[in-house]
Amino acid sequence: MAGKRKTTVLAERARQYWVLLLGIALFLAVLALCVWYVRLTSTPMASIDLSPASDPARWSFALEDGTVLLSEDGELPASGSDAVVACRTRLDGDLSEKVLFVVTANRADCALFLNDSLVYAPSGRFVDGRFSTSAYEAFSASGQFIAHLTGEDDTLTMLVQLQGDDRSVKHLPKLTLYPDVVNYYTQPMSAAAEAAFPSGMYFALALFVAALFFIGLWKGRADVGLILLTFCSLSMALASTAPYAAYVVAALQWPAGSWFCSTLPIAAMCWTLWYRLSGKIRLYVLPVIGAVSAAMLYYFIAGFGNVPPPWHTQMKAVQSWILPMLLVLLLLAAGIDATRGNPWFRGFFRYLAWSVPVAGAVWGFSALTGGKLAQTMRDAFSRIAAYYSFFALCGQLCILLLILCFLHAVVDLISGLARRDAEMQALSLREKYARENVETMLASQEETRRLRHEMKHHIALMDEMLAKREYERAGEYIRSLSDKVSSLPSDAYSKNLVINAIAGRYLNAAKSEGVAVTSDIHTSENIALRDEELCVLLTNMLENALESCRATPDGAERFIRFKLRSSEDHLTVCCENSASRAVSIGADGSITTSKEDKERHGYGVAAMRQIVEQRDGQFTVSCADGRFIVEATV
Repeated sequence: MAGKRKTTVLAERARQYWVLLLGIALFLAVLALCVWYVRLTSTPMASIDLSPASDPARWSFALEDGTVLLSEDGELPASGSDAVVACRTRLDGDLSEKVLFVVTANRADCALFLNDSLVYAPSGRFVDGRFSTSAYEAFSASGQFIAHLTGEDDTLTMLVQLQGDDRSVKHLPKLTLYPDVVNYYTQPMSAAAEAAFPSGMYFALALFVAALFFIGLWKGRADVGLILLTFCSLSMALASTAPYAAYVVAALQWPAGSWFCSTLPIAAMCWTLWYRLSGKIRLYVLPVIGAVSAAMLYYFIAGFGNVPPPWHTQMKAVQSWILPMLLVLLLLAAGIDATRGNPWFRGFFRYLAWSVPVAGAVWGFSALTGGKLAQTMRDAFSRIAAYYSFFALCGQLCILLLILCFLHAVVDLISGLARRDAEMQALSLREKYARENVETMLASQEETRRLRHEMKHHIALMDEMLAKREYERAGEYIRSLSDKVSSLPSDAYSKNLVINAIAGRYLNAAKSEGVAVTSDIHTSENIALRDEELCVLLTNMLENALESCRATPDGAERFIRFKLRSSEDHLTVCCENSASRAVSIGADGSITTSKEDKERHGYGVAAMRQIVEQRDGQFTVSCADGRFIVEATV
C-alpha cells in the first residue's frame, strides 16, 4: 500500500513537471512570435538613401557659375544669404525603369533634374530656371515623384537654395530612392496598417490567455484548454499578418504557405471545441466526422472515377467545404453535450445567446453608417454564391467563437477566485465551530467532574442517614435530588456524537432562555456527511435560529422546531424558528444579513448551501408569516 501511494505521488509530481515545462514552452513560443511579429511589421521597404548628408562623397557641389565647392568639416563655403548650390550624383545602372523619389526638406528649397531635365520642383518657387523671391516654408519643399530612368549614365541634379546662414551639408534636403514603386504604394501604407491592428489584438489576447493558464498552474488547477485557446488566437494573428508578411517572408510567397496560414484558425478552433467535449459525445461524433470527411475527400481527390483534380482544387475543397462542415458538426455536438450537462458548453452557449443580439445591433449600426464590418459580412455572404465557399463566413464565425471562449475563460477565472474565497470562508467557519465545540466539550467534562464530586458527598450523606435509620429524611433528600436531575437539560438527542453535541448545545441554550423547543431527531451512527460538513451545516442552522429567537421582542412567540432524519446515504434537516422581521432573500436564495458588521457576517447560509450543493442536494430558504424555514436534503 505504501509503495502504491509513493508511485502515485511520483506520477503526480511528474505530471506537474510536464505541465510546467509545457507552460514554459508556450510562454517562450508566444514571446518569440510576438518579437517576430514586431520585427516583421516594422521591416522597412527596400530603399536607397541618396541624401548628401548621409554620403557626401558620392555628391559633387558647385555654384551656379560652375565654381566647385569642397565640403570643409561639413560646411559649404558659399557666400550670400540666398546662394544656390548644384548637387550632382550618378545613379546605379541596375535600377528598374521606374523608381520613386521621396524628398524631405530641412531648411532649404530645392528643384530636381534628371539628365538635365526638370522633373520635380515641389515648392513652386522654381520658375524659368530660377528661384523666386516669394516666401519659403520648409514643408512645401517635401513630396515624392516617379522618375523614368534610361539605365545608362543617369545623372541626378538637385539645385538647392540655401536660406540665411545655413551652410551645413546636413541642412540640405533628404532624398530617398525606392526601387519598387508597386510595393511602395501597396505594402507599407495599406497592408501593414490593416494587418498590424488585428494581429496585435490577437497577440495581446494570446498573451492574456497564456497568463490565465499560468495563474491556474500556480493555483494547482491548470486548464490545458487555455493552451489550445492561446494557439487559436496565435493562428488568427498569423492569418491576419500573412497578407503583409508575404512581401517579406519568402515561405509565404508559396501558395501552400499562405493557404496554411488562412486555414489554421478554423482548424485550431475545431481542436479547441473538440477538447471541451465529454468522452461519450466524442465517441458518437467521431465516426460521423470521419465518415463525412472521408467521403468528401474521396470525392474531391478521386472524383468517383473521373480524373483527379489538381492539388490546388483539392486544397480549395478542404478550405471551402470540409473545414466549415467540421466546425458546424462540432458546434452541433457541443449543443448536444450542453443539454447533457456539460458545464463548459452550457456557459459557452449562454454567452453565445447573449452575443447574437449584440452582434446584430453592431452589424446594423455598421450597415447604416457604411462601416467596414458590414462590408466584410456582405463580402463573406457574397463569396458563398460566387465561389461556392463557406470559408469566409466560417472565418468570421471563428472570430466570434474566439471572443466567447476568451470571455468564458475570464469568467471562469473570476468565479474560481470567488469559489476559492467562499471555500476559505467556509474553512474559517469550520475552524471557528470546531474550536467552539472543543470548548463546549471541555466545559461539559468539567461539569461532569463537578457533578461526580458532588455525587460522592450526596451518597456519603444518604449513607449516614440510612445508618442512623432516618428513613423519612433520606427519602425527602432523594426526591429533591431527583427533581434537580430532572430539571437538568437533556443531552441524549442522537446516537451520533456530533449531532448530539451541536443539538444539545443550542437547543439546551434555547430552552434555558425560555424558547419553546421541539426536536425530532432520528439518526444512525454513520451518516451521509463528514463530521466537519455536518458541523458547519447544523451549527449555522441552529445558531441562526437561536439568534433570531433572541431578537424577538418580549411577549411575542419564540420557538424552534428542529427535525432531522439521516442514514448512511441520505440526510434531511429542517429547522423552523420564529422571526420578528422579514428577511431579504435574493432570487438565487442568498440572504442579506441584518447584522451591523456585514463584512464579517452573511457567510453562514452561503456555507450551508455550498456543502449541500457539492453533494448534489437541495437547499431552500423561506420566510413568511413570522416563520423562518431552512431545509436541506442530501
